[in-house]
Amino acid sequence: MLTNKRFVLWGLSRLTVRVAQAIMAGGAVVTVICLPDDSVSLRPLLHPPIQLLDYDCAAQAVEVLRAAGLPEATCLLALSETDLDNLRAAVAAREVAPEVPVVLRAFDPALADQLEQGLNVRRAYSVSALAAPAFVAAACGDAVLETLRLGDGEVPICTLTLRPGSPLIGLSTREIKSKFGCAVLARSSDGGKWQSENGESANVALDAGEQVLVGGPRDDLLRTVIRNAGWRKSRGRKRRVSAKLTPRRSTRLPQFAAALTAVLFASIFVFAHTLHLRLVDAIYFVVTTATTTGYGDITLKDAPDWVKLFGCFVMLAGGALLGILFSLLAAAATAERLDETMSRRAGRMSSHVVVVGLGNLGYRVTRQLLDLGLEAAVLDLAPRPRFAETLRSQAPVLAGDASLADNLQRVSVESAKALIACTNDDLANIQTCLHARRLNPTITTVARVFDETLVASLPRAFAIDQVLSASHAAVSAFVGAATDEQALRSIPLGNLDLLAGRHLVETALTAEKLSIWRQEGVRVLAFRAKAGAVQPPSELALPLASGGELILCGPSDALRRAIGHNS
Repeated sequence: MLTNKRFVLWGLSRLTVRVAQAIMAGGAVVTVICLPDDSVSLRPLLHPPIQLLDYDCAAQAVEVLRAAGLPEATCLLALSETDLDNLRAAVAAREVAPEVPVVLRAFDPALADQLEQGLNVRRAYSVSALAAPAFVAAACGDAVLETLRLGDGEVPICTLTLRPGSPLIGLSTREIKSKFGCAVLARSSDGGKWQSENGESANVALDAGEQVLVGGPRDDLLRTVIRNAGWRKSRGRKRRVSAKLTPRRSTRLPQFAAALTAVLFASIFVFAHTLHLRLVDAIYFVVTTATTTGYGDITLKDAPDWVKLFGCFVMLAGGALLGILFSLLAAAATAERLDETMSRRAGRMSSHVVVVGLGNLGYRVTRQLLDLGLEAAVLDLAPRPRFAETLRSQAPVLAGDASLADNLQRVSVESAKALIACTNDDLANIQTCLHARRLNPTITTVARVFDETLVASLPRAFAIDQVLSASHAAVSAFVGAATDEQALRSIPLGNLDLLAGRHLVETALTAEKLSIWRQEGVRVLAFRAKAGAVQPPSELALPLASGGELILCGPSDALRRAIGHNS
């Protein structure tokens, strides 16, 4: 299918390695463009025939894209870990080959989608947004197989095992859609063969121990996962954490302090020379001048005018420097007090989720937990201010090394339900899970690990409940968008051959057409009216006007017929 097709990948990251390997396995020609010092440890993972091209600066983007053969390429994938770098690649690609589609990686894919027409962006994805539902579901003991994007929302597809006491037991698939806003796609009663849902089985009740494949808008599906696991929302009303990050205003106080200090040091030599003072007397004179309105034991009455004016400037500079120093000391004291407050809050928590690592993924995971009404505590070696300041009103955010058991005790890991270790360091994540297990033998542990060999062996060797890779969870989205204009996704589920994808309604979707889809096992997982918000399938009112979009999933052949049938 991909034989001899050319794909150009921009930026070297963990995601780049996985995408390059997946595309090359299909017989495609893959070229990776990166900076010479980009992720040196990842370069050995890109074996020939994958080609590596280095570039030295952004100004060479156009030339290096031409050298990589972009005009003959099927797609450009901008996969750098820096959003600005990816946007630069997309802009350069418009100049080199405006007809070649671009698949873009961005922390805020909704923003990138706005550039779709001008930059020929086929799809824009956030790795952390695609992967976060998988980590939340893993903490509950279930597995997200795929996460699709619709508008500004995610639509995961997840396997659930119905546990004793689950509110899903005794409900039919039709009732689950109505009550929980999720569509049941398939079910397995004996842990073996899966059966695709169709119109005939829609009224058959589910039993304890059954496995079901469900899909729906992210929050609806994850609420279903949480309720199936028997977790309860935290007490009290939680204010939803805003999805918009407030940029942290950078302060230039340290630079001003350094400049003013340099002025004061220079003034020592100025006064020593002009007033014929010993060095110690000059230092004393400058300090008293800078910190008071007097001149110590020395007067400038008989000094030249420019020295008098310089003395005035020194007084002003000294006053400003004192103000800055007091401000920095107050900030340090406030930060220490804030950390103590966060520690006290975390120390009182129980039945919560501990999130270790506040990078892009950790922020997304924590936000989703809070949006779902669960309590969470965050521990990070050096929390990013832009994330920490957004979350602190809803969850304690502490600074500390999670590979030390003492720091885990600060976030009450002994009484937590689950721990999600999602830093960028595989070893630190493993150590964190081991310490958490020792402190709390009943806790559910989820570790983020990139190394494929470790992913297979860790659960058995170290009793870590779930081992996931953020890049692995997102790779199929990028590969699907690059290789297929409709960006269809294959859903791995035993004996069933399922596909999922986004479908643009070109003519009104009628009840008759939807009934045909249902009989063939095709389900609507989520929809939105033209440029509207993402809604669950239970809210679908027919006919759905043209311009609307659907996320569909079902047997491969049936789904292709449904998506190809636009009349």
